[in-house]
Amino acid sequence: MQVSDKVKTVAGPIVLATDASVGRDRVAAGFDVTTGHTGLRAHLYPTHIARPRTRTVVTELRAAYWGLKQVLAAGPGVPVEVRIDSLDALGYLRDWRRGSMRVPEGYDIRLRSQGRMPTLLKLQMLAEYTPDLIFVHEKAHVGHPSNEAAASPAKLGPRAVHCTVPVHELPRLVPLWAAGALDDYRRRQR
Repeated sequence: MQVSDKVKTVAGPIVLATDASVGRDRVAAGFDVTTGHTGLRAHLYPTHIARPRTRTVVTELRAAYWGLKQVLAAGPGVPVEVRIDSLDALGYLRDWRRGSMRVPEGYDIRLRSQGRMPTLLKLQMLAEYTPDLIFVHEKAHVGHPSNEAAASPAKLGPRAVHCTVPVHELPRLVPLWAAGALDDYRRRQR
């Protein structure tokens, strides 16, 4: 499942916050941007594909890709600060910035169906060839409003996959939570 929306923007530099929620058999990636872009992707994740730590890093990186895809399409050439709470994922982004091609252990880099490029290879190219991206670590679970904004939809995803939150409620809940988190971010920036 996937939800993307746009809520009221926050003035100032563009900040993209990302987060992932990973369970035994499900993953969710959330992002929130000061441009008002917000999104959630969640799905079942076959346990045989990769180790839990790899699933977490891959999901964190996918959240960064989906958020950047929204932001860069809306305003190409504008500096974007990407805040990510996973040091492992941040390490890949910084390595990719310097031209590394390494990917998380077990991540399949073969073309997907219909010849599509794997998400992490697209993100690697963005990191390497988009000079106005800044990758920073933001500590999780300490109340940073941008991190909390991304964590909220990421936590909703697995609940929707297992039907504890109705899927038809996601298009209402994701922007509602994002708007609240961005309001909190806006207040703290003053």
